[in-house]
Formats: sequence, structure tokens, C-alpha cells
Amino acid sequence: MLCSVLFFIFSTHGRVDNMRTQDLEYFVSLVQHMNFQKAAEACDVSQPTLSIQIKKLEEELGIPLLHRKGKGFSLSPTGLHLLPLIENILREVHNLQEMARWLRFQPVGVINIGITPTLGSYIHEDLFSVFKEKFPDNEIKLHEVNEDNLLSMLDKGQLQLGLLIGPIDNERFLEAQLYEEHFVLGVNISHPLSSYEAIELKDLKKHKLIMTKSMPEHLHLEPGSEEILNHARSISNDLETIRYMVRNSDNVSFFPKLSTLGNEQSSIKYINIKDNNLSRKVFLMMREGDIMKEKYYSFGNDVAGRISARLCPVRQGM
Repeated sequence: MLCSVLFFIFSTHGRVDNMRTQDLEYFVSLVQHMNFQKAAEACDVSQPTLSIQIKKLEEELGIPLLHRKGKGFSLSPTGLHLLPLIENILREVHNLQEMARWLRFQPVGVINIGITPTLGSYIHEDLFSVFKEKFPDNEIKLHEVNEDNLLSMLDKGQLQLGLLIGPIDNERFLEAQLYEEHFVLGVNISHPLSSYEAIELKDLKKHKLIMTKSMPEHLHLEPGSEEILNHARSISNDLETIRYMVRNSDNVSFFPKLSTLGNEQSSIKYINIKDNNLSRKVFLMMREGDIMKEKYYSFGNDVAGRISARLCPVRQGM
């Protein structure tokens, strides 16, 4: 219907360059009140303004909408004929505006999320569960990429969100901390350290410490503890490769707490580290100008809540 109305307007006068939907609203208001002054008050404009704009509308259409008789008027046959079509145009414009407002806060199609390999698959369940709640009409697609590629893809719009270890402090992006997790020491259950419930970092100098290549730059160590990194060997950037080596040798390594949940019954013993804030912070990244940022912040808050509950479960009873 709207297309046919627009075709009629174009074919009648050839252009609608200066036509405004507001002028159409003035005309409909005039018909509703059948009085220029009351229509102008309803539209919050002066009576001369409303009269002038309706006259301009007639000039744009090239047809009379009113028959003027002194200070009075009546609808012309063409005005009567166009009235329901103009009302429909205004309804369609209103629907368009409402849809645009809705889309401003609702993404369309696939939402691409980049995640660095060292974060691992152990947070995928949290991402997918919250995503289904927040974006029921969308599809999630995860991309495992390194930090540099993640930021580049995010900047180009190939990703909508990124999860990585930070902070990054790049003015092109917004970042929100999702969680901070501490590291524990993983050892084979036959290792001499497996009898310990907690250990100090300095005691690791006597043992074969290995870690992922990117771990040293992401660790938040207490002052004076940095020397332990000089003692460690960087092997792979795959945490599961490190876990395999610990499980099948006398090597020991640091593991983020989330990666140990559900592995308590394996052949690895996880030991707390005394008096050291050995941790990493994980951030949700998005483009600074993204109109969906409030929705994405809400998504991040819910993911953070789920992960925090896993890291610090509430104990039941006494």
C-alpha cells in the first residue's frame, strides 16, 4: 500500500523533494478538528504556520486538498480520496521509526565473538548460556584468534565482541572486566609436591616449571616474585598440551582456576599458592562507537556473574 501511494505521488508531481511527514500530520490533524486554530494547537504550531505548510503540501502534490470558502473550508474530492492513504503513510512511518528504535538495541543475524586461545573452552558454556537468554533471535559464532588478530578483526567490524586478557587500554575500544581468576599449581599425583595443599613460589625453583608462551606477560605477580619466570620453560601456547605434559611427567605448571573445575578427579593434583596474588584479568572488548554497547555490557555482566559463581560457589548449610 505504501509503495502504491508513493508511486501515485511521484507520478502526479514528479518529485517529493521538499515534502515532510510533518506536513502530512498537519493535514490529518486539520481533517480531525475541521478547524485551523484547533488543529494548530494540537500540533503545537501557530495557525499561520499550519495553513502555510498545508498550502505547500498541495503545491508539492500538484492537487488541491481543500476547498477554501472565505474563512471556512471543506475537503476537496482528491483530499477525501487521499486522506486514508496519507493516514496509512503516517502509520508506516511510525512503524518504521519504532522498528529503527528496536533495532538500535537489538542486533541482527550472527554475533561474532573472538576469544584468545589461552582462555580455553572452559568458558564456552557460560557464553552460550547467557547468549541464548540475551539474544534469543541471534546466532553466536566463536572465533579463536590471538590477541593482535582479535583487536584487528574487532576494529574492522569482523567481530562484534572480543574476550582476552587485559587490560588493553586502547582508545578505539571499550573494555569491561569480566572476572579475575587466580592460578594454582598443577602436578602429577605421583609428584613429591602432590602431598601439599599449598606451596610458596620460591619452592618451585627446585622443580621443572613449564608454562604457555603467553603466560608470563599475563601473570600479575607480587613484587619480588618475578624471578620465578626466569626459572620456567615456555613450551606451547595450548594449555591442554601443558596439562598433558604435567599429567605424564614430573613437570609442574600454573593453571587458571576455571580450567581446573571438573578436573579434580584426574591424575593431576592442583595446589594453592601461598601469599601471592598470582592471577589474570579477563576483559570483554567492543568498538567504542558500537550502538549495541549497552546490550553488550549487559551480556558481559551476566557472563561475569555466572563465572564468579563458579569460581566462588556459595556453600549450603553450616
